[in-house]
Amino acid sequence: MIDMKKTLAILLVGAASSVMGAGAQSYMFDNPENRTFFGVRAGLDVSSAANGGAMFSNKPGFSIGAVYDIPVLANFYFEPGLYLFYNTFGTVHLENYEYTIVDPEGNSSEFYKLYQVDGTLRNFGFRIPMNFGYHFDFADDLSVHVFTGPQLNLGLVARYHQNEVITPGDEVVKSTSVDAFGTGGFKHIDLQWNFGVGLTYQRYYMSLGGSVGVTRMKSASVIQAGPYEVDLRRNIRRNLFNISVGYNF
Repeated sequence: MIDMKKTLAILLVGAASSVMGAGAQSYMFDNPENRTFFGVRAGLDVSSAANGGAMFSNKPGFSIGAVYDIPVLANFYFEPGLYLFYNTFGTVHLENYEYTIVDPEGNSSEFYKLYQVDGTLRNFGFRIPMNFGYHFDFADDLSVHVFTGPQLNLGLVARYHQNEVITPGDEVVKSTSVDAFGTGGFKHIDLQWNFGVGLTYQRYYMSLGGSVGVTRMKSASVIQAGPYEVDLRRNIRRNLFNISVGYNF
């Protein structure tokens, strides 16, 4: 009788363990407590210009906004959002400084020296991500996410800022700022493709992601900045690396 009781107890414990294990596995891939929710996000963006070459360099910016998470099937979800963003790109180009040297016999010769002019391209506007993702729920308060999807950038402001520079002839050229929109300049709309991973603990969120430019952010252009014509003849696309934190309601 005692052996039968021990055997029954072992079977009950084993069955309970199996049910608990199956429940945890079910939650990981199909959590019945999935729900819609709003979340707020703030992130550090590092912008790079695809096809920019040595003319453009990576610069930091930021984005801040909100998302709406919608369960689709099992742990799959759709998450549209709306952000404000400010992105910057470093620029550099070379200018010729022309000077004349007269020898003792009165003969003049023209010479040229190259010097570097630095600046930034600054873009401000709205961003609309439309991500599809899947979350693995390891516990009631711990989930890992993977996501991907398209993203629209709606530019409101785009300006080229040229830094003050001293020429080889000690002439000071003041800093200038000009509109970078228009023919051959920044476009008001460009498309990217997102991908990334995220972690949710309780209601706190963190993610690492990237965005690859699909359409041109800026067409080839020559713009007037003070006394110079700045040759920006590059058809560039916007790439981003993003670190984001947030809170889900």
